[in-house]
Amino acid sequence: MTTHWVGAVASTNAVAREGLYEHGDVIATTEQTAGRGRHDRTWSMNPGEGVALTIVVDTESLGSPVHVTRIPLVTASVLAGVIADAHPTIKWPNDLHIDGAKVSGILVESLGNGRFGIGVGINLTGVPVGVEGSTPVSLVTAGVFITAEELVDRLVTAVLDALERLDSPATHAELERALDTIGREVLVELPDGRSILGLAVGLGETGSLLVETEGFVTELVAGDVTHLRHAG
Repeated sequence: MTTHWVGAVASTNAVAREGLYEHGDVIATTEQTAGRGRHDRTWSMNPGEGVALTIVVDTESLGSPVHVTRIPLVTASVLAGVIADAHPTIKWPNDLHIDGAKVSGILVESLGNGRFGIGVGINLTGVPVGVEGSTPVSLVTAGVFITAEELVDRLVTAVLDALERLDSPATHAELERALDTIGREVLVELPDGRSILGLAVGLGETGSLLVETEGFVTELVAGDVTHLRHAG
């Protein structure tokens, strides 16, 4: 595992895609100028106020896991442990929140040749510019002071270790317990423009969200979730 710290870049995922990086290699920066989230949403961060990184994962090195789509949730769960003093919660499918405000987002993209890039953006002392669809918050606001270098080192080591257990039933159970979305009334806006209103009742085997509406359970693999309230 080698961490490559770089200066200002548009996107660490883009750097990972262009280079010949191996399993466990990391590209990290404290100045990302055109970060990309889900649905091609873009944002930037002021120099030094946050950290963006991409962990390169080769599925062959993981034993060709069946449930690659669990990766964002596994990464979110690990990060929640690293910044536990901030009392973060995990929102399906890939965000960490503090008191309802977003402190981190995760985007997993294919790099080709069986490799994936796990892109993570974390607000350290400030919040990114151009964020849509959520209110951002920083770790400092939550009373957590950690350097970019320390956070990256702790996160990457723990993520690579957790990915070795990606397919295990125990990992699935841990993710389901950790997910703040479960047990809430939710509104899910789907990529095709439709929306579903219902109760989030569980996590599918692949990391999908199970939503119950009028007695029927729908399995969702993608969508923007709004937490409405806890059931009951």
